[in-house]
Amino acid sequence: MKKAFFLLLALLLTHSENLHGQCFASPGNPIAGNSNLGILDKGIVRAIGFFQYSLSDRYFEGNRPSAYDPPGAISSAFYNYSGFSIGYGLTRRLSIETEVGYFFNKTQEYKFLEEELTGNGPSNAVISGKFNIFQDLARRIELTLSAGTKIPFSTKPQVVDGVELPIDVQSSTGNFGAVARLFFVKEFDLISARLILIGQYENNFGENRQAYRFGDALITSLFFSKHLANRWTDLSKNITFILQARHEYHGRNTRHGQTVAYSGNNLFFLSPQLNYNLDLTWNFSVIFDMPVYQHYNGIQLANSFALTFTLARDIGFDL
Repeated sequence: MKKAFFLLLALLLTHSENLHGQCFASPGNPIAGNSNLGILDKGIVRAIGFFQYSLSDRYFEGNRPSAYDPPGAISSAFYNYSGFSIGYGLTRRLSIETEVGYFFNKTQEYKFLEEELTGNGPSNAVISGKFNIFQDLARRIELTLSAGTKIPFSTKPQVVDGVELPIDVQSSTGNFGAVARLFFVKEFDLISARLILIGQYENNFGENRQAYRFGDALITSLFFSKHLANRWTDLSKNITFILQARHEYHGRNTRHGQTVAYSGNNLFFLSPQLNYNLDLTWNFSVIFDMPVYQHYNGIQLANSFALTFTLARDIGFDL
């Protein structure tokens, strides 16, 4: 029932320009929560859902591919993840938002052992408030800040067949935390384009029940969005092209208060996206995440790609 519920949420509603991820610092995890841009108009509900597949199947040492291949090594890590976010415009300057997610699987495959480890279940929730601190309608500029609390659906580690799963395939970080975001939007009406900057900082409060704490994360995304409508054809009038450049910094993790040497990274991604708008009501998107630069502390399993499908709708609902 849980899987069916979260799949339905993911297929219902999503927005065209968003930040994906869920802030774990190890491979095989979504890299950022799904987020509305800016402030919603008063009385507007915006529901966001997405489904993401991600694969990590190569090792890096520093910023170079590694030939690391010992017996029992993990050959690949992948996941299927669904996220859902809903926001409501309380006032002209204030919105509230809730985000949840569900892993259908988080899987590690082993090269020589002919076996795999798989976890699944709900991930963390984020409850946040969003406040617009500056808006210039004439120059089409908006600056918004957001702050919230990250809440695990469970602090108890998942156990399968009597064995506690390792931290990398747990569906949740297992501890509470804080998330802060900044949104800057500049619109260019003459060319039907937008420039969007999103910054996100995440902190985890102490170690979880597995005595593990994920390092702080800082994620910066720059989007260029261009509506493809033109006077020569109607075929592209409902299509928007979006290119995202994203930098992610993940600090080192700790276990029992000691730094985990093979943890933490600096990553840079390019993510092209196509969005289709139907009847000014629904938005359908497909997004491809591709790493263009990766630097890891020590030898770590590195990201290969991620593919995301989204669907969105705004709903007028004045309380």
